[in-house]
Amino acid sequence: MPRVFSRTLSVAQSGWRRFRRDESGSVLAYMVVIPVLAGALAIGVETGQLYRVKHQMQSASDAAALAASIDLIAGKVKSIATADAIYETQRSGFTNGTNNVTVAVNVPPTSGANTANQNAVEVIVTKTQSLSFGSLLNSWMGRTSSGYTLTARSVVVPIASTTTTTATTTTVSSVGCMVALTPNNEQGVTFSSFNNFNGDCTIMTNSKATGTTPGTASVGMSSFNNATLKSIYTMGSFKAASYLHLTLTTAAQTNQTTAIVDPYSSLAAPSPGTCTYTNYVAPKGNNLTLSPGTYCGGLTVNGKSNVYFTAGTYYIANGDLIIQADSNVTCSNCTGTAGVTFVLTQTTGNNADIGGVSITSENNVTLNAPSTGPYAGIVFYQDRRATVGTMASTSKIFTLSSLNNATLSGAIYFPNNAINISSINNTGSNSTTGCTVWIGRYINFSSYNNNWIAGCSLYNTTPAGIATTTTTTSTQTVTKGKLVE
Repeated sequence: MPRVFSRTLSVAQSGWRRFRRDESGSVLAYMVVIPVLAGALAIGVETGQLYRVKHQMQSASDAAALAASIDLIAGKVKSIATADAIYETQRSGFTNGTNNVTVAVNVPPTSGANTANQNAVEVIVTKTQSLSFGSLLNSWMGRTSSGYTLTARSVVVPIASTTTTTATTTTVSSVGCMVALTPNNEQGVTFSSFNNFNGDCTIMTNSKATGTTPGTASVGMSSFNNATLKSIYTMGSFKAASYLHLTLTTAAQTNQTTAIVDPYSSLAAPSPGTCTYTNYVAPKGNNLTLSPGTYCGGLTVNGKSNVYFTAGTYYIANGDLIIQADSNVTCSNCTGTAGVTFVLTQTTGNNADIGGVSITSENNVTLNAPSTGPYAGIVFYQDRRATVGTMASTSKIFTLSSLNNATLSGAIYFPNNAINISSINNTGSNSTTGCTVWIGRYINFSSYNNNWIAGCSLYNTTPAGIATTTTTTSTQTVTKGKLVE
């Protein structure tokens, strides 16, 4: 269009120059050119204007038809859909009944391929467009013009589309309270010589021993009167002998192929910092209060009436934690979220220096884990870099023996070494608030009564368990309006 206009203007200018230079008096020929040039100019300008208005009308009718279709899909009545369609054309600059504009909304359409579709919407926008230059030219030439009538039509039909979504979720059973992590073909758990044992949890092991006696099986139980447990879970065999009653809520699961989920495998290596104490041995006296810090060379407490551990983290570096022959061992200010964690680690760079824990010949021991912080839920934690031991190892292990009452609320975590428990009269608190989770490479329990995990949420302690992956597929049908005409 600009090119046509440019040529027309060029011709007009050339003719005008000739007209000015002409001295022959031949004016009539040039007077004929003027209407032609004016008409060309009018046609160019007016045609561009018509195309612009037509494009705007089409956009308005498309938007109006889509708006009405959305209303009908949502269950709204036809009158509301019609009103919304007319409002959309108004927003686009075409108001029904104003400036020679007419908007018609038809459900179903009055023409085309969708006249039988009761859910289809047709919007027709009509406008009579006056011509400024064209009207002037027609007036000059003695003609009349009422303008041009432009029409834009849009048809929208509802189209249903189905989408399928697949979601994968992984859950961990978190029922294991006596857990042996050894992955080898060897015994993981031995449990013997008790009268009555009650627990709301499961004995679990990754060991793959398949022996047929309590001494050679992956999990062996022997020489007891009564035991009630949630279940037994092992990647090997389970054998029990020399007992009166064994009650499992869920039958023993043997020869399993899914490994136990270690709830604390992702904890970072400890950072004990500089030594607060070196080769600490408690001074004489009946009562002793200890504070958190780094105890290089170990920490030994012996023969006290009362031992109070202040809430916090105790790094036992390059040595053992030994608590022996005391009347009462407690935390003096473990209320709310506060608790104690004993971390067995090293500061020398030599993992062989990581020690163990020995708590023996005590009257009462009551300690609980903190529920917040990096060691939330853990009472005793041995650095995962510790030298790997065996079931028969006597050093670097966790030993708890010859106690009258022991309440350890939280996890005892010795992933590379054995946990040996023996000769404890009463353990845990009760079946509602009790939380004691033993996780070691090996578990060796004898003369041990009762273990609970129902109260582990109080300390943010996570029992071990088995991961189960569930894939859920859901199908959803969505109906949307589609512009088809």
